[in-house]
Amino acid sequence: MSTSKNQVGLKETIAILSLYFISMGFTVVTPAMAKLAAAFPDNNFSLISTLPTLFVVFATLWAGTVAGKKVKYRTLALTGCIIFTVSGTLPAIVGGSFAFILVTRALVGIGLGLMAPLGNALIIGLYEGQKQAAYLGYGTLLMNGGGIVLQMLGGALADVGWKTTFFGHLLGIISIVCLIFLPEPAKAPVQPETSGKPAAKDKISPFVYAIAILFLLFNVLNYPVMLNMSLMFEMKGAGGATMAATALSLYTVAGCVAGFLFGTIFKMMKRFCLPIAFFLWAIGAYCIYIGKTMAVMSAGTILIGFAFSVIMPAAFTLVGMRTPPSTVAIGTSIIMALMNLGGFLSSFWLSLLKTICGENIYSPLLVETVIIAVLGVVFLIYNPFPKQPEQ
Repeated sequence: MSTSKNQVGLKETIAILSLYFISMGFTVVTPAMAKLAAAFPDNNFSLISTLPTLFVVFATLWAGTVAGKKVKYRTLALTGCIIFTVSGTLPAIVGGSFAFILVTRALVGIGLGLMAPLGNALIIGLYEGQKQAAYLGYGTLLMNGGGIVLQMLGGALADVGWKTTFFGHLLGIISIVCLIFLPEPAKAPVQPETSGKPAAKDKISPFVYAIAILFLLFNVLNYPVMLNMSLMFEMKGAGGATMAATALSLYTVAGCVAGFLFGTIFKMMKRFCLPIAFFLWAIGAYCIYIGKTMAVMSAGTILIGFAFSVIMPAAFTLVGMRTPPSTVAIGTSIIMALMNLGGFLSSFWLSLLKTICGENIYSPLLVETVIIAVLGVVFLIYNPFPKQPEQ
């Protein structure tokens, strides 16, 4: 049964937001990477962390094309969450070879990919104006908050053993229960045929592809910075792995704050929220580049985390304003797919910088600073918002 914009109750809202809570589910194993490296010394153990992001891309694109048309949102969400929970937990129960673990990690990516475009599409389809902006921000809050919870849980379980870490995926059971109440948005009215010809289908706005390319660029630029954080802390004498982990946690916490405040930020700043966020991001990257103390480098991660968690819901607000309702699901899936693809491609970006610059620790920061600052100038001049959002 479809739900109109005036029929979204508390349990339906909780169900929508639960999609965000486990969206960073592939990070459960991140705290156990050292133990996984020791368990599989002759294999590329980093694939256990990165492989799911590749499969998220394919599953996300497929989910976006069928969501609300051929397959119900609830069916996609429950299927994805069950796949994530079961396949993610299997290595903890049966152990298995490295190849078996990679198969389960690919399935984890597929499960997360089936859910990836649904949250933003539902919020855009079921809420309007200021409420829509606020809930997109809350989604970003829960995405970051869920990432913190999942990594803390994974870290605690990793202290017991590498196999135990995979039990962290059982947190998906909470989302499975919530997703039973996931609403279906009302379908867009079908246009009648004219002159005996079928009605023209809505086309995906080129604006969607522009945003998707930007998000791919964001992850290509920023993923290596986060990946190299512990190494940078050691090289600069700013502290060891623990200090780097603290700085990365502050990045996520800042994202939570930005997500919580996004509705208010968007209401106050409107079109200027984007250029301001880009400038804060550029300043943050430069702080990490020049910083030699934990305080300065952590300030950089805080600024980047806050900025990105303003840009992300603002981008999806724009999607809702500039695309036909019937294309929102596929539009958001394209954006999420390319964003995850950016994380996968970042390793090739690091290799290119190594070839050109002779190192790939500091050069990514400098390039990121320049490109993000340029984007800030672009959005200061260009206003992408076609109209004032409804109040």
